[in-house]
Amino acid sequence: MMRLRMTRREWLASMAALAYSARGRPAFAAAAAFKPTPALLDAARAEGRLMLYTAEFIEVIQETLAAFNKRFPFVKVDVLRLSGGQLITRVQTEAAAGKLAADVVDHSDAALMKRIEDLFQDYAPPNARDYTRNALVSPKLWPTLAPGWSIAYNSELVKNPPRTWMDLCKPEYGDGQIGQVIGPSGGTTWCRIMFERQVLGENYWAKQAATKPRLYPSGAPLSDALVRGEVAIAPLLYDIVYPKKKEGAPLGILFPKEGVPVSYYATGIPKTAKNVNAARLYLDWVLSPEGQEFSTVQHGDFSVLISPPAAPQGFDPKTDKIWVPEFNKSQELHDKWLADWNRVYGYRQ
Repeated sequence: MMRLRMTRREWLASMAALAYSARGRPAFAAAAAFKPTPALLDAARAEGRLMLYTAEFIEVIQETLAAFNKRFPFVKVDVLRLSGGQLITRVQTEAAAGKLAADVVDHSDAALMKRIEDLFQDYAPPNARDYTRNALVSPKLWPTLAPGWSIAYNSELVKNPPRTWMDLCKPEYGDGQIGQVIGPSGGTTWCRIMFERQVLGENYWAKQAATKPRLYPSGAPLSDALVRGEVAIAPLLYDIVYPKKKEGAPLGILFPKEGVPVSYYATGIPKTAKNVNAARLYLDWVLSPEGQEFSTVQHGDFSVLISPPAAPQGFDPKTDKIWVPEFNKSQELHDKWLADWNRVYGYRQ
């Protein structure tokens, strides 16, 4: 792996140093426009399409592709969106049969992608050295997204919202008012439950489960249930609730002071990709400052560029803090802690 000269502590410090304007919005200069080489443009234009397999929320990925196609309308992108576990199974099954159709695989669980890195070809974006190495699990896989967790609530139903993760254990929010994404749903949720046990304490799950939360298979149906009022409060990835709030949904969203669990996507180009140049053009754009700024400003994702072009609205680097899982620990604890979570919450797969 190439040497990217920034430690985790240095990256956290760079996030903490981000300046905010008086209105609480990030005061950043606009990112420079992405400029691919003429040769890559010509080759991608000749291919004219790519197949994207992703675990990202469909609304988010559709907006991202619309922005990409505004710049590069000659690349038609077909999308297969599956939950994290389903996506890995699909990739492995197709690869074993010699029929992997994806030109790009975009996954929320870097640990699972690391296990199948041999399926991917060598790839690095032009600005590879601008990424902190702690976000890279393989030189073939890159962090297109870095979603962070927030607490969201239906502002029409909740007049005394929770302010901290520990507040989600309060009896006043019991009897199914809280919705939870099941632990085994994917890499981003695993990041959250790892944070809960490591930072909030070994008893946190039991205390939170005592409120009898309603369990959902993923963030998409849970966020819809929150907007409809079927649940009143939910820990959710910011990038799924922030766009809904912008569109007028009755949502309040906050970053708890104990920390914001942030996980990294791992995205790569399979060795069997048929549209390699279109895939490279897409990933080069997403990973460029222009693409990262779009993701942060429009969807509320974090960026793991050493000098991020923006930070999510509502996140104040002066007072808020992020929590990033240690990769080796994440792999080591994954199966056991997920089994523990299933037992505590009474969830059966």
